[in-house]
Amino acid sequence: MNRKFCLLMMIFLLTGKFHSQISYSSWVNGYLQINSYQGNTDPNGYTMTLSGNGNFNIPNWKVTARLKSPITANNGPYTFPANKISFQPVSSTGQAYPNPVPTIAEIGIPPNTVVTEGSEFFLVPKSNAPLRNQPSQQNGYYSLQLKFSITVAGGAYLSNYPAWTTFNVPMEFTAYSQNNSIIGRMDHNIQFQIGTLSGTPPTSTELSLKVNGNATNGLLEFNSMQDYKDGKSVTYPNALTVKANTNFQITVKAIQSNFTSLAGKTIPVSNVQMNVTPLTQNAGSALYTVFLNTASQTIAKGSSTQGANLDYTIKYSTKPNDEYFINAKPDEYSATLQYEITPQ
Repeated sequence: MNRKFCLLMMIFLLTGKFHSQISYSSWVNGYLQINSYQGNTDPNGYTMTLSGNGNFNIPNWKVTARLKSPITANNGPYTFPANKISFQPVSSTGQAYPNPVPTIAEIGIPPNTVVTEGSEFFLVPKSNAPLRNQPSQQNGYYSLQLKFSITVAGGAYLSNYPAWTTFNVPMEFTAYSQNNSIIGRMDHNIQFQIGTLSGTPPTSTELSLKVNGNATNGLLEFNSMQDYKDGKSVTYPNALTVKANTNFQITVKAIQSNFTSLAGKTIPVSNVQMNVTPLTQNAGSALYTVFLNTASQTIAKGSSTQGANLDYTIKYSTKPNDEYFINAKPDEYSATLQYEITPQ
């Protein structure tokens, strides 16, 4: 089963230089061998470190990755699908004062993040735990090391490539501070080779989900008193693209419980509702309007797309005369949404 996680940053703009004391470094194991239709996982695939000295407290930091170009073979005219490659958090280690470095759960790292093409995707979407160091000595050292495994999914599709085909995955990794200033950026090349595959090609469930265009950074902008009085909405056509060879459901959840501004002001995510609408008919379709929540909620169900892409429109909206928005101080408020497609 191939699950694909897509991340969406929702931003609210209510109208009316951060200097980082830390540095970013990273490395990759660089090579993975595929010898069966089950695929393979490199438990030491990607490791990153955020380190620094002295007193600092940096909330809402992020780490993204970007596929720089299509995944092509060294020895033939072959291209590998990006959504067959994924990252999973393995460990969080390091040192900090007076408290230990945050865990994977405390940071809020998604358990599985699939590589997408054409845009950045989040490995750490707006961390729930700050980079915090309050040492007794003036230049006390801080270090947070996060390790991720890299998985190449199994499946019958692997038989499309001759034995000993080698692929290069050129990646760019970036760490950001709370206001999207770049802490550091590094390029790495991940390489894997498909050897002689053992076993029988399985009949596998194939699912993919992609967030497109401007929907990757959704924006609800309040520009007038009428926006607050009537409620504000925004619609993104062709925002989600689904492909499935089985019945499926799409869920959404917020990574954080609040939309947060740089000044630390908050608005509960539950004050925003959303729904999706398919652009074409799909057998077995069921659609649901939900208020955002940190729990996963089903927003759509459908049946096999028969090899075709199925596009959905996303709509976000607020209620009329919502006091949270009326009383909120003008600023930019953001939170991260996670979409997931699973077999039904």
